[in-house]
Amino acid sequence: MLSSIARAAIKRVVSTTTTTTSLHRIAVSRIAVNAPKSNYAFVRSFATPGRPKASAKASTKASTKTSTATKKRTATKKPARKQAKSTKSKTTKSKAAVKPKPATRRRKPLTPERQAILEKRELKKTALFTEPKHLAISPWTVFVQEQTKQKSQDPAGLRSGMTQLSQAFKALPASEFQRLTTAAEENKLAYAAAYKAWVETHTPIEINKAIRARVTLKRKYNFPVRSVKTIHDDRIPKRPLNSFSLFTKARWASGAYAHSTIPESGKAISQEWKNLPQTERQAYGDLAKSNTEHYDKEVQSVLHRTVHRRPST
Repeated sequence: MLSSIARAAIKRVVSTTTTTTSLHRIAVSRIAVNAPKSNYAFVRSFATPGRPKASAKASTKASTKTSTATKKRTATKKPARKQAKSTKSKTTKSKAAVKPKPATRRRKPLTPERQAILEKRELKKTALFTEPKHLAISPWTVFVQEQTKQKSQDPAGLRSGMTQLSQAFKALPASEFQRLTTAAEENKLAYAAAYKAWVETHTPIEINKAIRARVTLKRKYNFPVRSVKTIHDDRIPKRPLNSFSLFTKARWASGAYAHSTIPESGKAISQEWKNLPQTERQAYGDLAKSNTEHYDKEVQSVLHRTVHRRPST
């Protein structure tokens, strides 16, 4: 059995709980009546007794649902933008393709004078006018070079002074003449080495083209005014001699015309060729034919071209 003091305490607790709950219900009911319709459900959740409050998990689920919904909406909208961009790019490309191309300017035909200038310029490049400068390779040229080194190069003055230089050269002592001879030999060797080195910097095909270009420049444009300087290259095959040239070479090598002049020896050799028996002439002809075949093979291997000859009649 409970005592009187315990019973009184229990009554007090019960009365306070009932009063607090009744006051809470009255306040919530007033808010629910006066609240707008949009907040009715929110207020109702507080007014109903015994219903648990919304947990944190439910709120996070709702937020994730709203975020997924917004992502779906944006995902559905993005392809439309891309499609619009693609249509715009297609329209711009089609407009660019429709634009007419600018009309190409027709070049005026070259005049013969202009063609000659261009051809001459190209031939000069091919001719390779870059060989080393000639050095004084004789005692006389060395002496003239030394005497006119630091003087005016006036042509009239040089012509007038040549007579004096020639007299001074003849009156040189033996020791001075020997010095000039030694200097000339050294210059000759130095020039030969420099010239060979320059030739070997180019291929035989380039040297062959340069020789042909020099001949064409002289024949068509008279360039240079002086005689044509050919390029000496031992790698290029030498043209073969015909039968008469081989006979002339043999007669010169025999020494029979050592004391004769060139015109006299030429007439005598040509007369000998006419009186030569057919068997001996045929021997020179066979030698010339073999040399020609050897030349054609060398041209094919070195210059990479074929020699075209006219058929013999």
